[in-house]
Amino acid sequence: MRKFSASIIFHLFFVSALFCQTSAESTSLNQQAEQQLNQNPIEAIRLAEEAKSKAEQKGDAKNKALATTIIGIANYKHDNYDKAKIFLTEALSLSQNTGDSSTLAYAHYWSGNLEVNKGDFAKALDQYEAARAISIAIKDKKNLARCLDGLGGIYQSLNEDDKADSLYRESLKIATENNFAEWIPSVLSSLGNLAYKHKNIEEAILKFTESAEKSDAAGNLNNKAGCYHQLALIYYDKNNSKEAMKFVQQAMDLYQQTGAMAAFSRSRLLLSLVLLSDKDYDLSIDLAKSSLQEGKQKNDLALQKDATEVLYYCYFYKGDKSKALDYHIQFYDLSQKNQNEELAKKLTQMELRDKFEKEKEITRAIQDKERAEMNAQIDRQKLMKKASFIGLGLLGVIAALAIFAFVQKRNDSRLIAAEKKKSDDLLLNILPEEVANELKETGHSKSKNYDRATVLFADIKNFTGAAEKMTHDKLITELDFYFKNFDEIISKYKIEKIKTIGDAYLCVGGLPLADKDNANYVVSAGLKMQEFVMRVKEERIKKNETYFEIRVGIHSGPLVAGIVGLRKFAYDIWGDTVNVAARMEQHGEEGKINISGTTYELIKDKFLCTHRGKIEAKNKGQIDMYFVEGVLS
Repeated sequence: MRKFSASIIFHLFFVSALFCQTSAESTSLNQQAEQQLNQNPIEAIRLAEEAKSKAEQKGDAKNKALATTIIGIANYKHDNYDKAKIFLTEALSLSQNTGDSSTLAYAHYWSGNLEVNKGDFAKALDQYEAARAISIAIKDKKNLARCLDGLGGIYQSLNEDDKADSLYRESLKIATENNFAEWIPSVLSSLGNLAYKHKNIEEAILKFTESAEKSDAAGNLNNKAGCYHQLALIYYDKNNSKEAMKFVQQAMDLYQQTGAMAAFSRSRLLLSLVLLSDKDYDLSIDLAKSSLQEGKQKNDLALQKDATEVLYYCYFYKGDKSKALDYHIQFYDLSQKNQNEELAKKLTQMELRDKFEKEKEITRAIQDKERAEMNAQIDRQKLMKKASFIGLGLLGVIAALAIFAFVQKRNDSRLIAAEKKKSDDLLLNILPEEVANELKETGHSKSKNYDRATVLFADIKNFTGAAEKMTHDKLITELDFYFKNFDEIISKYKIEKIKTIGDAYLCVGGLPLADKDNANYVVSAGLKMQEFVMRVKEERIKKNETYFEIRVGIHSGPLVAGIVGLRKFAYDIWGDTVNVAARMEQHGEEGKINISGTTYELIKDKFLCTHRGKIEAKNKGQIDMYFVEGVLS
């Protein structure tokens, strides 16, 4: 029996030692992979894949999550953004399941960078905020420094430069205090970009030079290359082609070494500009054509546009007017396409800025309420102090003071109540009343499943084309006019507005309180929307003014609804029902309401409808579509 027990103990010890050895190997490989991220992303991927494989063999969930995160980051640095998205999404799930908060924050931060690269600043903000909240909770200074820098970039893109500067400097302070040497160059580079934006050229040169030196010491070749590119751009602007050429060639060498070919193409195009200024037209043309070709391969409209502009000037100054004209036409066409992309980004930025403004209003309301409560408390304390010095014989004075205190308290109560109402009203502008009440009472709100809700999408026809001809103020005024009237219409039908996405309007019936009759009143609201838009159209045609038409799509089915975001609350909905409603809108016609067969079965007894065929929907097969013609008499 003793021999048998000893054998078991030895076997367990051997297995444990083997697991520890394998875990140590995965940890070491992950550490090596991280060190290669800014020097050789391909090697980082190889090392991380080996670490992931070993971790999977032995069930080492934490090292598997970290390795997956590193693979995602390395693909991002190597311009493989689709692969980066896949691996970072997997990393978020893995680190969440294992409770590895540090890796979870790390993955959130790089997911935010991915969204910035796509121009979706709202999603990027959510990722950075998630990373910051986790980092603060676990006192992870490295990830906190990263996400503060990321948040600074968001604010800088919205021209909130004072806020951006404050976040950058806080990030730099944390990185310096915690000896996070590999991150300090990144923040210095961010501060250099901000200085350059404000034409503080000498400060920008100092920041980029210091960042490049510290990048070299930390082995961060990509950041060093980025600093050299920016220095080359500064010297090009200063007409110092010799210094510009020196720095841009160094940047290209480093980008080529790390495999960051998108950035390499940008630097090569800058070199082409420098050569153009030195009248070396033939070499400038060769380089610009290479960048144009890569822009086409990667569908990078901005790179293609800039390359055709350089080629136009090269051929123009060479005297080849025919080719110059060809590239000028290409430049014009690409500018139009790129302008559409920029418009979509601006609309996203406007929505994000709107969220910031709402948050500021709520913060101000809460501060006003706290200030009112504090002032009332101070007044009460002063009153009590005064009363303590009054003699017992002065009963009349005491009575008067008592009356004054009562009136003052009543006034204070009214002021506090008014400030509370203001704060509550602001919250109700963002969240449904039931959800807002739950949030105030418990501090959180759970997502809920709804068996049957009805989703309405409305989209303005040709808005992007018309918007290009409008001023910024006119664009906002038009959107505000239509969406305010839509808000008024749905408020009469127990319908909850979810959000606007550029020129699209999303609302839903049947939540937050379930209602079996929601399909009927959502369709009724859709008809009212179309009536309003047609009435405006007729009025504006008479005045020869710009007008719009809308497509409306509706579908009924199950969905999930709840709050997203950690600091900026947003009520949102998810599920195939939302996707099918969007498909209904896309396959509809201007001035019409296109509904699914599911919604038709719920409303056919009250509305006149016309069948118009089927469409293929992902995961749903063939779906019938109907136009709603009106209310049955």
